[in-house]
Amino acid sequence: MIKRFSGILLAAAFSLSATGVVAQEYVIKFSHVVALGTPKGKAADLFAKLVNERMKGKVHVEVFPNSQLYNDNKVMEAMRLSDSKTTGIMAAPSLSKFVKFSRTIQAFDIPYLFNDINDVHKLVDSPLMAKMTQPLERKGLKALSLWDNGMKVFSIRGDRPLKKVPDDFAGKKFRIQSSEVHAAMIKALGGVPQKLPFKEVYQALSQGGVDGQENAWSNVYSKKFYEVQDYITVSNHSYLGYMVVVSASFWNGLPDDIRKELTAIMAEATEANRRFAAEADKGDRARIEAAGKAKVVELTADELAQWRKAVSGVEGKFSKQIGRDLLKQIHDLLGH
Repeated sequence: MIKRFSGILLAAAFSLSATGVVAQEYVIKFSHVVALGTPKGKAADLFAKLVNERMKGKVHVEVFPNSQLYNDNKVMEAMRLSDSKTTGIMAAPSLSKFVKFSRTIQAFDIPYLFNDINDVHKLVDSPLMAKMTQPLERKGLKALSLWDNGMKVFSIRGDRPLKKVPDDFAGKKFRIQSSEVHAAMIKALGGVPQKLPFKEVYQALSQGGVDGQENAWSNVYSKKFYEVQDYITVSNHSYLGYMVVVSASFWNGLPDDIRKELTAIMAEATEANRRFAAEADKGDRARIEAAGKAKVVELTADELAQWRKAVSGVEGKFSKQIGRDLLKQIHDLLGH
């Protein structure tokens, strides 16, 4: 999967001289919405570093974190509309952003489909991934890699943690990504879903616009959500990952040698991203606990069973959109 989907959006311009064709340097603008120290932020910086060192004079990568250049919605629009021959746009939006282009991607949002990150990697590294991302090309986007953030946890502001469902969720508003599956999950748990852009989450939590949210540990820590939440429940209910994408027309038009070299570098960045995410799962959780602002709580086996039971009907609501045969193949792959 890593090599199959690794790559980058590039455009080239060539000028003729008396001695032949001279290639100009490609400029790649890598836009993302998270902080530098997150698994995605670190992987993006590593990719840029390796490209700029190894392909100096041929390719130069510039990274724009924290929505400095685009948010995730605007960056995909920019990629699809771009006609530049010298500058390319790269992005790694969260998987839920791609549902409008491929309904099969909703499988990643299904609560408790994956027992852990190893289950996620089984799917990502399997031939099924190509089937799930193929529809993107018809929309002008090429899927190149999947980057981890991690399994998600819930946080809440209030006088008790999220443990009993639906009681502890009742009447509480939770920020979610733009995902109908996430919305159905929150409702199944007893809460009220609120779709908000990532950059607005901290303010909404601090001012009471929403009561809680769901995210991977690295985002809870890097964006300081834990400072304005009272409890974090280790639910590990679904996966938060990112798809590295480029313009299909730009990618398919690249010279083979350039594309091959960039593919190899992207593979290195993707392997590193998995390490970064695994480290953040432990390290950022420990840093949050050490800060002493939000109390981290674990679910008992009985409570976890109740959570799973509460959301068990969500998959069925979206099975037709995702594809019943595909879901069966995923369950078979994961040994369910």
